[in-house]
Amino acid sequence: MTWQYTPFLTLTLIAAGLVGIAALYVVRQQRAYEPVPGGYVAVVLAVAICWVLLTYALQIGSVELSQKLLWYRLGYIGFMPVPVLLLLFTLQYTGRDGWLRWWSVGLVSVIPLAMIGLAFTNERHQLVWSNPEIIPNRAFAALRPEYGDAVVVYVAVSVLLSGASIALLLWRAYESAGIYRRQSALLVTGTVVPVVAAGVYFSGMNPLPGLELMTISLAITGGAFCWAVGRHGLFTLIPIASQAAVEQMDDAVVVIDIRGLVVNVNEQAEPFLTVDPSEAVGGSVGAVLRPFAVPPAPRSGEPESDREVVTNPETGRSYQRTGTPLTDSDGVVMGQLVVLQDITERVRRERRLRQQNEQLEEFASVVSHDLRNPLNVISARSQLARESGEVEHFEALDRAADRMDRLIDDLLQLARQGQTVDETERVSLREVAGDAWSLVNAPQADLQVEGKMFVEADRDRLQQAFENLFRNAVDHVGADVSLVVEPLEYDAELGVASGSTDASNSGNDGEDTDRTRAGFVVEDDGPGIPAEERQDVFDYGHTTEEDGTGFGLAIVKEIVEAHGWEIRAVDGQLASSHEADEYGGARFEVTGVTTAQGLAIGETDVGFDFG
Repeated sequence: MTWQYTPFLTLTLIAAGLVGIAALYVVRQQRAYEPVPGGYVAVVLAVAICWVLLTYALQIGSVELSQKLLWYRLGYIGFMPVPVLLLLFTLQYTGRDGWLRWWSVGLVSVIPLAMIGLAFTNERHQLVWSNPEIIPNRAFAALRPEYGDAVVVYVAVSVLLSGASIALLLWRAYESAGIYRRQSALLVTGTVVPVVAAGVYFSGMNPLPGLELMTISLAITGGAFCWAVGRHGLFTLIPIASQAAVEQMDDAVVVIDIRGLVVNVNEQAEPFLTVDPSEAVGGSVGAVLRPFAVPPAPRSGEPESDREVVTNPETGRSYQRTGTPLTDSDGVVMGQLVVLQDITERVRRERRLRQQNEQLEEFASVVSHDLRNPLNVISARSQLARESGEVEHFEALDRAADRMDRLIDDLLQLARQGQTVDETERVSLREVAGDAWSLVNAPQADLQVEGKMFVEADRDRLQQAFENLFRNAVDHVGADVSLVVEPLEYDAELGVASGSTDASNSGNDGEDTDRTRAGFVVEDDGPGIPAEERQDVFDYGHTTEEDGTGFGLAIVKEIVEAHGWEIRAVDGQLASSHEADEYGGARFEVTGVTTAQGLAIGETDVGFDFG
């Protein structure tokens, strides 16, 4: 045999080799994991293209007519089924398997099988080609036959089948996003090029006489196929979860394959992504998901789902993150289904339930201790009263009964205040404080309310908090106590409420949210609270008074926390609009308050004096 060399020979052999390698790679993927729809058809298609390119390369390299006709005839074995295989692959790849029936597959296979048969019997009828000859061109000695009627029919049918494939792939690209759209675009390119090449070839605009543009164009088809496999994950981004099922779920869903690549997401997953959902598919799970949403990698032999409660550090919301391994029929891990469910309200309810359980335990402790004392007094004094009949014993009985009555009232009030505030309204701090002060029996005391502030609160429970704070001041300071109520305005630069004890030594330690650290202060002019006792004053039963119940400030704390606010006891400090030494003592700062409108500090300074 005599051979000739041309660059077309090298390029065609390289293209054949690449397509063959891609076919082997897809076979490996199909055997290692759950077979992908269209995968094995694609393998057959790739093998057919590889065969066509290989036989055409040998035809180019041949010089004698008989050699060229041999490779030309053998090339028909691979070339004739290409349009049919492309259509079958497209139907499976786009999820239209229902169109594939034995009779429909058989019908579209008749023409390529008939063409192969006609090619090997062409000498008898010359329906495929006639008058073959070798013609020189600028690159190599080429074979140029005259095509028969059978080829004309075949080309017409091939264009029809390829057109159907192109339409389906275009629709797939339109419906898809991210890497799936790029896959479809590459496959469309690989399908369109041979059709365009056929048009150029049969129109007589062939740039090199005898160059089979349709066959050469299959190298582009093979290249697009290889690029889709190697660069865009065709047949490795396994569709292991139904797109429809994922999209219809209310929770955020992310599907990850065995390599840690995201293969599917729904719109609900957007808050957990670092990129747009349309760009998430095909990306590494570590790069696409926010850190708190990344699950542990599934391991073979551990089919159980991984469940963990995680928190978004930016919003503070809690999520149940469930990572479920996805396996094939043999138990081999193929990927992971990650579901993120918002359980913020459940976590809050559970936290509140724990607090209430702790509260019940403290109730039991207080009841067993504090109620036992007056009961012992009643028991002993009643015995003495029966024996002696002295009046002092009856007075002691009255005091013990009164103490029990106060204890029971405070316990009931404390139980009610532990409930979370569900509905709030816009209330004036000045008005609520004034209403609370009017119910405090302290004619010699006075209250000064500074500025104007409106907050979102449960009015009745906020008034109850003020009443307890005011009574606490009267009980511990005296009937002539002076109190001041003033707002704390949020200082964005410092990140704290201006005027609070933090304002002088704090920095901005976080992002502002819809709930600022604005708040208000209740301060008296008494001796204050020792530093070592400030954490304890809100405990159940804590009191320094002999006849105190120790529940007043505990009730205040429950009301404040039920609103989502914070309270603390600090050193007393002077209000800016008053002379030195006029106020001081115990100071209670309530922060984290949602304001209903801006503050108007200093516009008015009208006091309430009910003395």
